[in-house]
Amino acid sequence: MLSRVDVDLGARSYPVLSGTGCLPQLGATLRTHGLAHTNAFVLTNSVVAALYFSVVERSLAEVGFERVVLHEIPATEEGKNWDVFSETCAALLHHFPDAGASPLVILLGGGVVGDLGGFAAAVYRRGVPFVQVPTTLLAAVDSSVGGKVAVNFGGVKNIMGAFSQPRLVLCDLATLSTLPARELRSGTAEVIKYGAVCCGTMFSDLEAGLLEKLLAQEPAALVDVVTRCVRLKAAVVERDEFDKLGIRNVLNFGHTIGHALELSAEYALTHGEAIAIGMVAATRLALRLGLCDVTFSARLEALLKRAGLPLSYPGHPELFEPMARALQLDKKFQRGKNVFVLPLAPGSWRQVEDVPWTLVHEIMRSVIE
Repeated sequence: MLSRVDVDLGARSYPVLSGTGCLPQLGATLRTHGLAHTNAFVLTNSVVAALYFSVVERSLAEVGFERVVLHEIPATEEGKNWDVFSETCAALLHHFPDAGASPLVILLGGGVVGDLGGFAAAVYRRGVPFVQVPTTLLAAVDSSVGGKVAVNFGGVKNIMGAFSQPRLVLCDLATLSTLPARELRSGTAEVIKYGAVCCGTMFSDLEAGLLEKLLAQEPAALVDVVTRCVRLKAAVVERDEFDKLGIRNVLNFGHTIGHALELSAEYALTHGEAIAIGMVAATRLALRLGLCDVTFSARLEALLKRAGLPLSYPGHPELFEPMARALQLDKKFQRGKNVFVLPLAPGSWRQVEDVPWTLVHEIMRSVIE
């Protein structure tokens, strides 16, 4: 039985399906949802390909796909760059030069595959349909949903990209069993983010033991958490699909300083680890501005510790200058003013502009020195 959440965007609506053991039915699921293609371009990385490509290929062949092309990209964030993006576009053109034979693009992997592959699909022939098949917790609860596709460029994370919604998201939670423990913990950072600023009930449930059930990959807990996170994200995206109203900024809690740290540390930290530190920093800003109390800060830090996530990256004062430069290029900052998503209490937040840079810099130093 698949859990289903519909992202209601009018003509661009699509379902997000999740369950255990559903990957072998990918082809049948595509047909059920009106995707009648006979050509597929499967973008993934070598690790995921070795584990799951044969399952996908067989599933597609069973429903009449005649040609399935495999294209692999690097698994790490460093590979989410313009050169790899260009190579992917070149591969699409090489294998499918005829407009009448344009493929369905299938993005099999984590956030790097989904972001880069979604961007390639968005621009190839001004857009070909794609489906997200996330194989990491982080992608399942966050990056596979919402239509933000991008690559890193010029030392700025996700600065080149587009809004392009998938036709379908299918997550086989059984694939998470092959994740390294560090990557599973990394994904919990986004789960904790949803609880911290979007849903106080989820925050309390994580505190009450749901976090440990998630880390243990208990099937019911996985379905529960993924479904709830997707539902929360869908509700935000439906109100602010193109990130024009400020509503979608809530999803950036921890990401402003976190992205700057992730990039400046040259990806020595996973995305989730950097975001965990970014959430700590944002909460310290909120404390100093009188927006939240020490109780919330202590609860958040305790939850992050239980997830095995870092609260700081000590001993790296040399990262301050590159982090400061990266912040200046943050996409949310406008008219010379910074913009931060700051927590008030579990499940609530406020967008604050023009925070004094002296305070921002002080907080930045507190998590790297």
